[in-house]
Amino acid sequence: MIKAERQKYILDELNLYEKVKSSRLCDILRVSEDTIRRDLIELENSGHLKKVHGGAITINFIPSFKKREVLEIQLKNEIARKALGLIEENQVLIIDGGTSNLQLVNMLPKNTKLTIFTNSIPVASKLCENGDIDGVLLGGSILSKGHSTIGYHSIQALHEIHADLCIMGITSIDSQYGLTEAHREETMIKKEMIKSSNKVASLVISQKLMTRQPYSVCNIDSLDYLITELDPDHQSLRPFKEKGVKII
Repeated sequence: MIKAERQKYILDELNLYEKVKSSRLCDILRVSEDTIRRDLIELENSGHLKKVHGGAITINFIPSFKKREVLEIQLKNEIARKALGLIEENQVLIIDGGTSNLQLVNMLPKNTKLTIFTNSIPVASKLCENGDIDGVLLGGSILSKGHSTIGYHSIQALHEIHADLCIMGITSIDSQYGLTEAHREETMIKKEMIKSSNKVASLVISQKLMTRQPYSVCNIDSLDYLITELDPDHQSLRPFKEKGVKII
């Protein structure tokens, strides 16, 4: 990629998220840290950004959790709308936790006949509002942080399911290291969800691309669909497309 294309990508990321990390830019753009550092210095000198330790921020950056929360919900709504195209009448689905997955459940048409297994308490609660969906909450121990069920009973229940599609939330995804999670017990149930499904789709906000957590869920070749808010031809998604993942 030529310098002008790299720098345009950096500015696009800043416009969207107000900050960028050098390490992530290196991974996505496949260039050295020195190259990214020179790009950031040039962009700072031309008044486009402010270079900080580990990356850059917009000139008028003001950290705001509320602003990020609202922005992320808008992006996750867009991701959820894309994911609706994978869902067909009379499918059996496994849907785990995550705000993108919850947004998807919010958008399910009221007259669609589906069976949905979930370990997510918020998702199960939302399914109660749709009488056409046969919703099943997987039993088990409650993970308070994730508002989900985990453990032996959840895993045993998954052994009896053969779903058409698993819609999986994930903390981190990398084209080399695959899907990873921060908590070991979450990793275990996600592994079983994958085994119990014909196809696997992951709904991922683009900030999670090329990031990594301590515990491996699956290799990238176990993922059939990757759905982000980005255009499918976006440069960030090329490494996943090259691994055979269908980008939506």
